[in-house]
Amino acid sequence: MFGLRRAASGLWSARLSIPRNRWKDVGQAFQTKSGIRQDFVKSLQTKDKQEAIQRRDAALAALRSVVNEKLREIGKPPLGGEWEASGMGITEKAVVDALSARKQIDQASDAYEPVQDAYGNVNENIPATEQEHVKHVLTEFAAEFSEKLPPAEGRRYLQTFMGVLEGQETPLDPLAERWLADARRLVSTGLLNRHKRVLTIFWKYLDSVGVARVVQKVDKRLARRFREWLIAKGKEANTVNSYLSSLRSFWTWLDDAGEVSDSNPWSGMSGGLKKLAKKDAKARGEKRPFTDDELLLLLKGQPSSRQRAQMIKDVFRLGLLTGARQNELCSLTRGRVVVPDDPAELWGVEVTEDVSKTENSVRTIPLHPLAREIVERRLKDCTSQQADDLDAPLFPECPPGGEDNKRGWTFSKDFLRYRKAVLGDEGNGTDFHSTRRCFSTFMEVARANGVNACTDLVIDHLIGHKAERLAANTYAAKQLDWSLYSEAILGMVEKGMSEKVRAAMLDER
Repeated sequence: MFGLRRAASGLWSARLSIPRNRWKDVGQAFQTKSGIRQDFVKSLQTKDKQEAIQRRDAALAALRSVVNEKLREIGKPPLGGEWEASGMGITEKAVVDALSARKQIDQASDAYEPVQDAYGNVNENIPATEQEHVKHVLTEFAAEFSEKLPPAEGRRYLQTFMGVLEGQETPLDPLAERWLADARRLVSTGLLNRHKRVLTIFWKYLDSVGVARVVQKVDKRLARRFREWLIAKGKEANTVNSYLSSLRSFWTWLDDAGEVSDSNPWSGMSGGLKKLAKKDAKARGEKRPFTDDELLLLLKGQPSSRQRAQMIKDVFRLGLLTGARQNELCSLTRGRVVVPDDPAELWGVEVTEDVSKTENSVRTIPLHPLAREIVERRLKDCTSQQADDLDAPLFPECPPGGEDNKRGWTFSKDFLRYRKAVLGDEGNGTDFHSTRRCFSTFMEVARANGVNACTDLVIDHLIGHKAERLAANTYAAKQLDWSLYSEAILGMVEKGMSEKVRAAMLDER
């Protein structure tokens, strides 16, 4: 029976159950050996059940008061009934309280006997089951609590509490936990962490405007206001777009899970953000390739970090010669180096699925002799240290790091410092990705200078992009002949690079 316990002796006691999410707090407050406390019991000094029922509420209130006082002493919020504004928002508390109440109602015993009068009659206004009784008691607690709040907050608390309790409103928090659990198996750690950050910010917004964290409260109007709130907070357009994308994905999952029936309120919410993003980019300096003068400065400069200076120089040159992304290069291993049987053929490096950004990024890139020299030197170093280990990294200076545990994480920070030190503010609009822009530019110049192998399709394959033309994407081979890719790489350096950049490359041999 709710709030009561009967001992073997027949004596009844009041039992205050502690919510699971507060076991540790209460255990800390009472310094229990186990570190948790699940309940408190107070004898009611009676063997009569009806008498015990009459004494129960006062005993539970006394127990709750003692527990809350102990919690205050260690700076923890009370169990309930004395909400403080410094804690959770009032609508959030209403949702939490209602979910806790639903759980207690579901766990109520079937062994319930309504109080009878002297003639054995049961008052028709008294709950007929234990679940109804528990619901009645908890609803009364909620009503009493709401009366202690300012009128507007009290009404909002009670409306939210009853909506969740009656199943008319669906709390978002437990659904978000299920979504993230599903996403953990499907998306990268970085994207998963972004989803978590977005939800935290969205919850903060809902609390700030006094809206309960329930599915039914989120509509197009609220979604638009959240977008406007983000922009007013100074978030850039691309950041806002990524936040909206996470919430759109969440609602798509809710629809697939059968938790919503209305249209996705986040669909179409990104309209106009691309124009804003271009405006932001123009203010920062649009992303672009390095100029020849910038390439010369970076190729001839000396990174300040002795430990990773060679790594910065090697990865930068490989980026220009292969068009590969920084993490694709930093993740190269002994087993990903392709050495052909025919010595006349170019060596290559494989970009495997585990490090590729997209399906089209899985590819093998021929190595120009200038790039081969770098890889061959790195290969000898890792071979001498780790024997026949195919997973031996070519760039051990790049340990995995960051949210996605990628090897490119360390390099990105080092290269950023080097680029800023060498180019200063004049380098605005450039980053390591600018090596890929240079690679594409070199290919286009080489084609203009008569290198027929530098076609759009070959460039897309080498750089790891999806072909834009429908005919190429639908009917063309996904993998062309190795000699064609090799011819394009050789022609790019010979006919696409300027003489001074090519000379700077040769000077480093």
